[in-house]
Amino acid sequence: MSSKLPPVKVKDPTTGKEVTLTPIKVWTLAPKKGKGVKIGLFKSPETGKYFRAKVE
Repeated sequence: MSSKLPPVKVKDPTTGKEVTLTPIKVWTLAPKKGKGVKIGLFKSPETGKYFRAKVE
C-alpha cells in the first residue's frame, strides 16, 4: 500500500473484544444521494478471520 492508514479501535466480532487494528483496505459505502460511511477491512489477530467495521 502506498499510504499508511492509522490504527482504529474496533470491536472484533469473532472474539467480542475491543482491539486496536490497522485496516487493510478502506472504502466509502454510500447511497446515490446522501452521506456515506467509511468501511474498513480488518483481520482478527486471534482467529485470523477477516471482518468489516465502520471507520471514524
